[in-house]
Amino acid sequence: MFLRFAGLMMIFPLFIMARIPVKVRMAMALMIGVVLAGYIPTGPNWRAVGIAEMASIVFFELCSGVLMGLVCRMVFYALEIAGLRISTDAGLFITMNFSGLEGVPQQAPSIILFLLASIMMVAMDLHYFIIEAVQASYQFLPIGGGQFHGGIINHLGGLIGKVFLMGVMIAAPVMTIGFMVNVIMSLMGRAVSKISVFSESFSIRLICGIGVFGATIAVMAEYIANFIRTIPDSLVITARIFAGN
Repeated sequence: MFLRFAGLMMIFPLFIMARIPVKVRMAMALMIGVVLAGYIPTGPNWRAVGIAEMASIVFFELCSGVLMGLVCRMVFYALEIAGLRISTDAGLFITMNFSGLEGVPQQAPSIILFLLASIMMVAMDLHYFIIEAVQASYQFLPIGGGQFHGGIINHLGGLIGKVFLMGVMIAAPVMTIGFMVNVIMSLMGRAVSKISVFSESFSIRLICGIGVFGATIAVMAEYIANFIRTIPDSLVITARIFAGN
C-alpha cells in the first residue's frame, strides 16, 4: 500500500508544490500505508516471493499509484488549458508570473484557477475520498496486479478528451468576448481606415476579458466542482481497467 500511495503523491496536485519536499510526501504515504495496511485483502506469500517477482510487484504498485495520480492531475491540466486560452483572448499572454505552486512560470488566470481548484478540493474533503478510493482499488487490483493493454490506453484517452472539453468550457465566456471584440474592431477598421485596429482592440480585449473572467468565475467554479466530484469514481474505474476487468 505504501508504494501505491507513494506513486499517487508523487504527482498528486496538492503535493507537487515546490515547497513540499519529496521526503515529506513519502513520509505521508508511509503513514497512510501503515494505518490502512490491516484493511486490504491478503497479499502474496512474501516468504515464497523471489527477487524477480518482488521487482515486478514494486513496479506495478508504483505504476498503479502513478496512474491514479495522473487521473487526479487531469483537472489541473484542464485548468492550464483554460488559463492559456483566457490569457490569449484577454491579451494577458505576454505577462508570465512565477507560480510557487508548480515552480514554473504561468499566466495569471492559470494561477487563479489552480488556487481555486486546490481550495475546492480541500473544502470538499476530496483527499479523504481519494484515500478511500485507493483503499477500495485493492478489491479490483490486488497487490502486484495490473497489466498494460489497450483498454487502459482508451480509458486515458477518454479522460484526456474530457480535459480538453472542460478547458474549453471554462474559457468559453472569455473566448466569446474576445471573438466579438475582434469582429467589431475589424468592422470598424473597414469603416474608418485611420483606426489602428490592433492597438485599439488590445486595450478593449484586456478590459472586457478581465471583466468577463471576474464575472463568470463562479460559473467556472461549478464546472470545476463537477469535475472534481468524479475523481474518486475515476480512480476506482482506472484500477479496475488496469487489472484487466
